[in-house]
This record gives sequence, structure tokens and C-alpha cells, in this order.
Amino acid sequence: MGPASRLIGRSAELDQLMGVLRGDVRALVVEGDAGVGKTALLDDISRRARSDGWSVVRYQCAEAEQDFPHAVLERILRPLGVHAHGLPSHQRDAVEIILGHRIGDAPSVIALGTATLNVLVQASAEMPRMVVVDDAQWMDSASGEVLMFVARRLSDAPVALLQGVRSGETTDLDFGGVEHLELPALDPASSAELLDFRHPDLARELRAEVLRWAVGNPLALTELPASFASSPGAASRGELPLPRRLEQVYVQRLATLSEDERFALLLLALDGVASDEIEFDLVHRLDGARVAGLVDVGAVGRAAFRHPLVRSAVVSSAPAEQRRAAHLRLADVRTGDPLRRAHHLASATTSPDEAAAGDIQKGAEHAIRRGGAAVAVRLLTRAAALSEDPDNRERRLAEAAYLATFAGLLDEADTLLGRLDRLTGDLGSPPTVIADGYLQLIRDGAVVPTHRSVLGAIRRHGRDIDDETLSRLADLLLAVSMYSADPLLWEQTEEALDEQVDRLRPLTLLVRDVGGDLLRHAEDARDRVAEAFTWPEHSPMDVTLLALCAYFVDSLGEHRSFVERMIEREVEAGSRTDVMTLLQLTLLDDTVRGRWDEAAHTFARGMDLNTGLGRELDTNLFRAFYARVLAQRGDVAGASRLGAAVDLWARPRGVGVLLHHVECAALAGALAIGAYDDAWTHALGVISPGSFGRYAHESYRCVVDVVEAALATGHVDEARRHAQGALDHGLPAVSPRMELLCTAALAMTDLTADADRLFTVATGHRAAPSFPFDLARIRLAHGRWLRRQGDLRRARVVLSPAVEAFEGLGSAPWAERASRELSLTGASGDETADRRALLTQQELHIAELAASGLTNKQIGAQLYLSPRTVSTHLYRIFPKLGVTSRASLRDALAREVTGGPRPS
Repeated sequence: MGPASRLIGRSAELDQLMGVLRGDVRALVVEGDAGVGKTALLDDISRRARSDGWSVVRYQCAEAEQDFPHAVLERILRPLGVHAHGLPSHQRDAVEIILGHRIGDAPSVIALGTATLNVLVQASAEMPRMVVVDDAQWMDSASGEVLMFVARRLSDAPVALLQGVRSGETTDLDFGGVEHLELPALDPASSAELLDFRHPDLARELRAEVLRWAVGNPLALTELPASFASSPGAASRGELPLPRRLEQVYVQRLATLSEDERFALLLLALDGVASDEIEFDLVHRLDGARVAGLVDVGAVGRAAFRHPLVRSAVVSSAPAEQRRAAHLRLADVRTGDPLRRAHHLASATTSPDEAAAGDIQKGAEHAIRRGGAAVAVRLLTRAAALSEDPDNRERRLAEAAYLATFAGLLDEADTLLGRLDRLTGDLGSPPTVIADGYLQLIRDGAVVPTHRSVLGAIRRHGRDIDDETLSRLADLLLAVSMYSADPLLWEQTEEALDEQVDRLRPLTLLVRDVGGDLLRHAEDARDRVAEAFTWPEHSPMDVTLLALCAYFVDSLGEHRSFVERMIEREVEAGSRTDVMTLLQLTLLDDTVRGRWDEAAHTFARGMDLNTGLGRELDTNLFRAFYARVLAQRGDVAGASRLGAAVDLWARPRGVGVLLHHVECAALAGALAIGAYDDAWTHALGVISPGSFGRYAHESYRCVVDVVEAALATGHVDEARRHAQGALDHGLPAVSPRMELLCTAALAMTDLTADADRLFTVATGHRAAPSFPFDLARIRLAHGRWLRRQGDLRRARVVLSPAVEAFEGLGSAPWAERASRELSLTGASGDETADRRALLTQQELHIAELAASGLTNKQIGAQLYLSPRTVSTHLYRIFPKLGVTSRASLRDALAREVTGGPRPS
């Protein structure tokens, strides 16, 4: 079985581990108590793997490194970095950022996990690869999430991932979904065999005592005899749990070493992994520790503790002053690593020191870039405590509170703001206003008080504060104004920002124009948003603001992949505020684009992520937005429950945007079930016929709903006035979707023959396929109009795809209404012939070729068209034939055809 140490009583466990080498299992978590033999077992399988030709990367986690994001992953990837060159560019960039070869934001778990998996797979082409991570309960969470991503996706390649985990240790990591090997204590016979093997000359009474107290723990069986021999018959032996007793064994051995050697061990214990700069010095100062069985020195001269309990014994037995001196020494060594240097300075410095505070702050900034928001909060808080300058102290505490709010640590943010209040007695400084404002807004929905405090800060300090602080104040003021949807607050906001316009970022001005009075800036808003996405150096907050603007001009779908990558990255980084807003925007985008199942998933994910965080604003935003999905599907009761909860929370707080969404959801629900009087009542709660709120985006996004409610209740003049008002206010300039809806509203209110042309323009609009619910409703209205004009054949052609669309969306009431309308046309088996008559000669030819199984590229080659042009034709052909996929074309075209000439 290859070279290995003698493992007594572990044949079954070793056989299970050997399954990794045989390919039976690719990932395994070995779990057991301290000292039960996890490390010995992992060492054994590592030696066997090397003997069988595997390359093994082994890493021993340490508590000292838990606060260093991606520390473990960096050590694993570094020797494999050469295999990253063949990765796709975004994966290669992710690896290079982690290895420090390039500067960039922390990659998402998905990007980095996929890159790590691909690196291992590519490396395995040379030889099988095994990654062994021991004491993984102390692994930094960023590395842990990536490695578990990898562990759950290993398949046929000769790549294995083994992790040792100590039972009972608190950890944020989720080791679920990977096969576990529970390592129990040794049975009595194996315990006796191991004890006799390691201590063959032990006296009978001492042997019995060791067996009794070791309770099958291999480390205890190995280490306790010497300790018991030095203190025979100690009455207090049963008072300590076994891990603590073993730690005391190592403390006794440490006492025999020189002070110089104990300090060398302390350096090793506090830094996790010694650097090259101190390694040589350490190795040559640890002879006594090697003899005492406390450390091993590998073939390359690296020192390592024999067991994690040795490390904890070294730290716990060192006096506080000695620990501070060691941290200071390590801070001097780690000048090239801002995060490690900050960690050691934070522990070494006990009195105010502005230089140390500045370095700790730099470490916090480094932690943010590596995805460690919670670590950054702790470092900033420590930097504030060590600040000599009161202004710096206040600014760092405020920054910590601000970051804690965005990381979802609202209680911690509240505590930090309380410290600021006690420190200064005034929460009116700009940095404090920002931190307090976001906290009050997110936790309590305090729109009006937050607007007042932020507006006051800008007016009092605007010209005296730095550009970054001003930008944060302006962005917060805009956010509060959007949530309020209050014209008075918006006017105050615009007035204050106009006074600072020369100092505001282009993105801030874009948010002001698109998120505020959009109709006044609609002409070029969509182009401005598209251009902004090409700007370099987007922070997570910037992406959130861009996504918000994109939603307002109906272009978020064009940037979804970018936004979704940011969501995954921010989930990893712990920045809850940006994640929540981006999820809410994707929910809204999925709603308007007819991806209602995806919207339901996003709603559930957002509510789950938000559970227990105290972010009441986000909870109610998710509820209000998802109510529209339920309403459009006909679940009016469910939508009403969500709406009632939102209204109860939002109305006394003045969160007007929530009230608008709830009212629009109620309008949509009433229309779905045909409760038209209720629908008209809800419509009047959103608009006044013919008018559109300057700062209320929902007032014009529901233009078709309002028109339909008016027509269904006999308010024909109001319906016409509203459709015409949409044109007069410039709604079509907002987006292609708004152009589509406005055209439909005109068609619905036109009593002349021109209605047919308008309906045809709307259903053929380039935006129509992207918004299937809107398109189905327009087709339903068009089919109803055609039936009333007596054109039953065309009515059937228009209504059939509307029925299919509603059924596909899962909207039973709308599907039933469209089916009823279709039945009134006398639908029969000649529909296919009618539908074929709508195809041009070229469209028919493309449809026949596609039905024969040719690809778009092959069709294009025959007809001298580009594949993209063929795809565009097929998008037009499918609804004309009443099908939704290529697979249905053959059956649709195979039926016997009758009817008139095809249109040219």
C-alpha cells in the first residue's frame, strides 16, 4: 500500500480514504475531536498518494489566519499558478488577483471557484492532483466558500480535495454536500495496542490510568504518559476536558525551553505561517522545541507545530507583554502585506499612535478589496481607537459604521454610532451623517429625517468637505429622494445638488436625471446609461446605481450578466446593501420580461438573505415588487397580503415608492380577475387621467393598465386623454418598451380603422419579444378589436399566440380570458392555413428550412443571409405560426394548407 506510518485501529477509515486514490470519491471531509488522529490519517494518505504518482498540496490552517481573506486559497493556487495561463480571461484575472499579480476587486465565488477547479483539472493532465486542508474549521471564509464550491463539482478528472475538521468548533463554513468520514475514538483493544507501541515500558498502574483518561484519543495516549509520570496520582486530572488537559501537557514542556526559544515559537504561532524573512532565524532557534516534540522541521527547512494544541498552548502561556512584542516584530516583517501588518499592529499597539492607526486603516482598505468587509470593520474600529487626532478618530469610526451597515452588521453599526455620539456629542459631521443616514434608512425606513439631516450636512459643509464625502452625501440624498417619491423633497434635493454641480461625479448627475425627473431628461437617458456601463473602475455602489438607472430605461436586461456577477461577488464580500438592491432590481426586471418563475426565486433568495438582519426597508421592497408578479398571475389574495403589510409599514414613514408599487400591483390584480371598478379606483390612486408624476416612475410604467381600467368602466374620454397625455409628456422617448406601451394605449383608445395599424405596429415592435406579458395583452386587445370588426380569421391568428403566452407565463385568469375571446371567433382546424398566409415568401422558405433541421448558419449559407438575420426572421415567424420553438415548426407546416395569397 505504499510507504506509510503505522496507523493502529484505522483500517476501515484508511480503506475509505484509499477510495480517493481509486477514484471512488473525489472530495472527503474527515471530522473528529482534537487529537483523534485526523492529521495522522491525512498525512498517511498524502504519503500513499505521492507514492502512487500524485502531486499533493497540503495546507495546515491556523486560527491566526482566519481574518485574512483568501489566505488558504492563495497558498494552494501559488504552486499551480502556471496552469492559469490557459484559462478564459475573467478566470485568469480572478486567479491573478488572488495571487497578487494584478490589482482588482475580489472575484466572486463562482468566478474564482470555476477558475480554481479548471486550474486543478488542467494541472491533473500532467499528474493526479490532491489538495489536503487540515483544521479547515479555521480556514478563512472566502477560501472556504471557494473550496467547497470546488469540492461539490469534482468529477472525472484525477483531482481530489480532502479536508480535516475538528468537531465542536464554531465556524461559518458549510461543509454540507460533501462525503464525510467521522473519525471516532479508538476502541479499547486498539488504544492498548497504540499505548504499548508508543510506550512499551510503561508501569502497569500508570498504563491503566492513561487508558482511563485518554478514552481512546490517540494524541492523549501518546502524550499523557510523560505528564502523568511527572505528577503521579494528581487528584485534579478529571477536572479538565481532554483537549485542555493536552494543551496543559504542552505548556509544561514549553516551561523547559529558554525564553528566546519560546519567543521564536510565539512568532510562529501568531503569524499562522512564518515568512521567509524570519524562517531561517526560527529554524535555528527551535532545537529544544524539536526535542520536546513541539515542532517539526520539514525537508525545506520550514517549521511547523506538531499539533494545533501546541500553537494554542504557546499563545495562552505567553505573557501579554511578550505577545505584544511578538506582534510588533511580525508587523515589521510584514511591511509588504498591508492586511497582516495591520492585524499585528492592531494587537501590538496599546496607546494612541497615528502612524499605526494609518497603517491599520490601509489594512482595512486591503481587506475590503479582498472581500473581507467584516474584517475591515474590526480594523477600522481599532484604527479609530488608536487615533491621536480627534477628527481622524471620528472619521474612522464613521467609516466603520458605514461599512458595517453595507455588510449587514446593523447592530454593530448602531453600536459604533453610539460610540460616536458619546465621543463627540454631535452626530452632524458629514461622515457620521452618512453612516447614520444609511443605517436609519435601511433599518427603519426613516426617509424624511434622513433627507433632512443629509440635506443639512450638504448645505452646512458642502464647500468644506472632500469630493468623496460630498459624493456619498449626494448619493444618499438621491436614494432617500427616490424612496420618498415626494416632489417637495425632490425639489430640495435638486436645488442642493445644483449648488454643487461642478463637483459631482457624472454618475451622480446621471442618477439625478434618470432616477428623478426622467421625463424631462428622457431624450438621451438610455444612451447615457449605456455609455456609463463602459466607464472603467466601477465600485459595487456604482454598479448598483447603474443597474437602477438601467431599470428605469428598461435596459437592465442588456447588462444582466454583469449585474449577476456583481451580486455573487458582493455576497462573498459580505456587502448586503448592494446585494439586496441588485436582487430587487433583477426581480423587477424579471417581472416586466415575463420571467416570473425566476422572479419568484429571486424573491425567495432575497428574503432568505435578509432574514434576521433587521433590514426592514429591504424586506418591504421585496414584498412590494413581488406583489406585482402574484397579481399578474391572478393570485390577488397573495398580492393583497403582501401589499397590506407593505402599506402598513411604508405609509407612516413616507416611503412613497413602496405605496406606488403596491397600488400598481393592486391595479394589475384587479385587471387580471376582471374587477374593473376596483381597477379604476386603484388607477386613480396612481394617476390623474392625462397626467404623469414628475418623480413617480410607476405612474407612467402602468399606462396600459390605466387605459384598460378606464375603458372597461366606461371612462372612455379619460382613457383617450391618458393615452394622448403619454405622447404629450414624451413617454415614448424613455425606452422602446415605453414606445410599445404608448402605441398600444393609442390603439386601444382609437375608434377608427387606424386602430388596426397601431395594433400591428405595436405587436411588430422590436421591443415586443422581450416583454411577453405586454405583447400578449396587446394581442388580446387587438384580437378583441378584430372580432368586433368581424375579421374573425385574423382575430384567431392574433389571439392564439396570446393564449399560449399567458399559459406559458402561468397566468390562468389572462389565459382564460384570451381563450374565451378566441372561442368567440369560432376557432377551427384551419388556423394553420390562416397563419401561413401571414408569412412572406422568404419567411416561409426560412421556416421550411428550419423545420428540416438546418441551423441558422446553414440556412443563411443557402439564402445568402447572416445567421443573425435568420434568427430575426424566426422570431417573427414563430408567433405568426403560433409556435414557440423550432421543434414545433415541422408539425405546423405539415398540415394541409388552404387560404388566400401571402402578403408581399
